[in-house]
Amino acid sequence: MAITITPIGKTHPTQPGLDMTYYPKAIKTGEIDLDALSEQISNDTTVTQADCYAVIIGLVKAVSQELEAGKIVRVSHLGSFQISVKGTGSATAAAVAPKNVTSASIIFRPGKKFQAMLKRLKFVRKA
Repeated sequence: MAITITPIGKTHPTQPGLDMTYYPKAIKTGEIDLDALSEQISNDTTVTQADCYAVIIGLVKAVSQELEAGKIVRVSHLGSFQISVKGTGSATAAAVAPKNVTSASIIFRPGKKFQAMLKRLKFVRKA
C-alpha cells in the first residue's frame, strides 16, 4: 500500500513576486473511529471489542491526567507525549509568570515501531 501525494503550490510569504514552488501533500484515504479501531483490534486478538474500547478510553484518561501533572508519558512502542507551551516574552526571567502562557499543545514523539513504519512508506502521485 502507498501514500498518495499531490502537488501544492506555495509562494514565498515575504517575496510574493517570486515564482510558485510546489511541494508534495499527502492525500487522506479515509478515517477510522474508535468503534472501528476497537473492532479491528478485537479481530486481531483474543480480547473483546468492548474490552478494547474500555482500554483505549482508559489510556486516554490516564495519559491526560499524567500530562496535566507535568509528566512525560512514554507508552513503549506507541511513543511519548509531553506538554509544550507558547507564550509572551518578558524583560527578565523573574517577570515570567503563568500569565505569559498563551497556549499549550501536546508534543508526540513516535516510538521505534512507528519510526520504522515511516521509513518503509511508499508514495505514489495522484493521477
